[in-house]
Amino acid sequence: MEIQHIIEEPAISKSTSVKTGFWKRQFAPVVTRPQIIFDVIFGVLGPILCFVFDPVVFRGWLFGPLFPEYQTFAYLFSGLQITLLCFWLLTGPGWQLWNKLMGGMLLCGAIFCVTMGVVLAPFSLIGLIYGIGALGLTPFLTALVYLRNSGRALRSESRGDESFVGVIIPASGILLVAGLPLLLSIQIHLTVSRAVTEIVQGDPQHAMFAARRLAPLRFLASAELDQIVNAYSASSDEKRKELLKSCYREITGDNIENRAHILDD
Repeated sequence: MEIQHIIEEPAISKSTSVKTGFWKRQFAPVVTRPQIIFDVIFGVLGPILCFVFDPVVFRGWLFGPLFPEYQTFAYLFSGLQITLLCFWLLTGPGWQLWNKLMGGMLLCGAIFCVTMGVVLAPFSLIGLIYGIGALGLTPFLTALVYLRNSGRALRSESRGDESFVGVIIPASGILLVAGLPLLLSIQIHLTVSRAVTEIVQGDPQHAMFAARRLAPLRFLASAELDQIVNAYSASSDEKRKELLKSCYREITGDNIENRAHILDD
C-alpha cells in the first residue's frame, strides 16, 4: 500500500526554491518524503513517547501529576488521532465526504495539541532547567503535523454543495472525534471510581475482586488509583493498610509505598 496519494521530490531550481517560502512548502498539496518522515516522528512517535515518559502531566513519576483528571480523555483522544493520522498517511484522499470528515477530525487534533502546548508551556520552560522540558514543546510540532494533513484533506477536489460538504461534514468530524473519547472516558471514570470505592471501603473479598477488575484499566486510571494511595497513607488500621497495599499491587504490580513517597513530596 502506497503512503499518501502523491510523494514527489522534484528537482527544484534555485530560483524556484527562493520564490517558495518555508511555510508555503509545508502546506503545499505536493507531499514529500521528508514531510512524511516528519509526520511519523512528531505525529505518531513523539506523542507516544511523551505519554510513556510523562514526568509530571498525567502520571508523574517525579511528584504528583498536574492534570490527572484529564488522563483518560487525553489518552483515548490521542490514540484515536494517531490511528486516524496513520490511516490518512497510508491511504491518502479517497471519497469526497470522507476527505472532509477526515479533515475535520485531524483539525480537532491540531487544536487539541496547540491547547496542550499553551497550557504546558510555563511548566516546559521550567523543566528545561532539568532537561525534561523539551517534551512539553512536542505538542506544537504535533499540531503542525495534524494541521498540515487536515488542510490537505479539506482542500481535496470538491464536488457538489460546498456549503454542506465544506462546513457541515468537517464540523461533524470534530464533534465525532472529540465526543467519542469524551463519552468513553466518562464511562471509564465512573467504572473505576466505583471499583476504587469498593477497595477503600469494602471488605477484603469485594476489595480484591474490584482490584482484579481494575487491572486492565490501570493505564487509564492514575488519578483514581492515587486515591488508594492516599487512603493507605491516611489509614492507621494495619489490616486495612495491608489490604490496600495488596490491592494496589494486584492492579499495578508496584509497591504502594513507593507511590506514597512520590505523592508526599
